[in-house]
Amino acid sequence: MIEKMELGEFYKELRLARGLKQSDIACEGLTASQLSKFELGRSMLSADKLMLAIRGINMTYDEFGHKLNNYQESSHVRLGRKIVACFAHQDKVGLEQLLLDMPKEQMADKYIRLNSIVIKNAIHSLDRNFPLSKEDREFVTDYLYAIDSWTWFELYLFCNTTPFLSDQDLIFLSTSLLEKSESFKNLLQNKIYMRSCLLNIISELLERGLFKYISIFETALEEILTPYEVFEKLLLQFLRKIKLFLETKGSNKKEIEDFIQSLEILENPQLLALLKLKFQQYQVLLD
Repeated sequence: MIEKMELGEFYKELRLARGLKQSDIACEGLTASQLSKFELGRSMLSADKLMLAIRGINMTYDEFGHKLNNYQESSHVRLGRKIVACFAHQDKVGLEQLLLDMPKEQMADKYIRLNSIVIKNAIHSLDRNFPLSKEDREFVTDYLYAIDSWTWFELYLFCNTTPFLSDQDLIFLSTSLLEKSESFKNLLQNKIYMRSCLLNIISELLERGLFKYISIFETALEEILTPYEVFEKLLLQFLRKIKLFLETKGSNKKEIEDFIQSLEILENPQLLALLKLKFQQYQVLLD
C-alpha cells in the first residue's frame, strides 16, 4: 500500500506541476475515477493504463522513470560511463582498477560478471596482449544466445564484447541484430547503442579479414544515420579507408594518416589518439 500510495502521489505531483486536471488526462481506456483512486493510493493502474496516464502529462515513460528514480542512473549505466571515460583516455590503469573493484564475492551474479567482461574487452582493445579467456568467451556467448528479446543492456553488452565471439557467433548474432533493429529504431538510447554496435561489428570484421560481410552492416548503419551524426560518419569513413588499406596491403597509408591529422580541427585529442592506436593495430595485421 505504501508503494502504491507513493507512486500515485508522485504522479499527482507531476500532474499538478504541469497544470493539468484529472479530467484533462482521462481518455478512452483511462477514466478520471481510476486516476483519482490511483493518486489516492486506493488502487494501482495496470501497465497499459499507467502508460496512458504518463502520456497524458506529456512525458515519456523514460522521463517518468528517471524522475521516479530521483534522476539516478542505473549502476550498469554509471559503470559504462566510467569504462568509456577510461577507454577514451587510453587509461589502462584506470580500467584495471575498475576490474579490481568488481566485487569478487559476487562474481556468480551474471550481471556483475558480464560487466567485468566488458571491462576486460576495453583493456584488450587498448592492449592486444591482454588475454581474453575461454571461460568468459563461453559465458558471454551463452548469455547473448539465451536472451530472445534484447534490451539496451544486451545491445550494450554485444557492442562491447565482439572480440570474445567466434567468427560464426559474431556473424550470426550480428545478422540477428539487424532483424531486431526495427524494435530499436524509435528508442533514442537503443538507437545510439545500435549505431555503436554496427561500427564495432564492421571494425571486428575488418580485423578478422571477413570483408565479404561488411557491406551488409555498412548499409544498415547508413540507413539509421542522420546528417547530424557527424561522429559516426567520420568513424565510418575511417573504417572504409582501413578496409581499402587491408585489401591493398597498405596502398593508402598516407591518405589515412592525412585523414586522422585533418580531424585536429575537432579539438578532440582523445579521438585522435584512439584512431592512431587503431591504425597501428590494423597495420600490425599486415606484418
